[in-house]
Amino acid sequence: MVQVLTVEQLQAKLRRLSDAQLPAVIAGMQAAVLNVEACARRNCTPGQSPYAKAPYSDDRDPNREPPHMRDTIEGKVTVKGSSVQGTVGTPKHYALPVHEGTSKMEARPFIMDAIKEKDVETRAILSKALEESLRRECV
Repeated sequence: MVQVLTVEQLQAKLRRLSDAQLPAVIAGMQAAVLNVEACARRNCTPGQSPYAKAPYSDDRDPNREPPHMRDTIEGKVTVKGSSVQGTVGTPKHYALPVHEGTSKMEARPFIMDAIKEKDVETRAILSKALEESLRRECV
């Protein structure tokens, strides 16, 4: 059966549908952020890192500020209105020079490489969350 809607009815229906998808997008983003976060931590772990020298500090170094950088990498999901954003980072003061490199050290972009490596999985996680939510709403 075909249902004819006015422009206002269609706009209202689309708004309700968009609002109903927000929890699914948030949940999907949280799963995607955790996936990228785990990969970034692996990139900072000796023996598992793809870099010649993992961004890691020696426990015996008297200048080391515990904990290790990999242990401070964390993801966060921020929601502003209908916008959902996932970020992965670390508060360590030396993270940017390690990530971007310096004149004395080559870059080891442990976060950007994780984002690139997990791109297909991230898209699949978000797509699946949205698809499942749409199926529930539209049935």
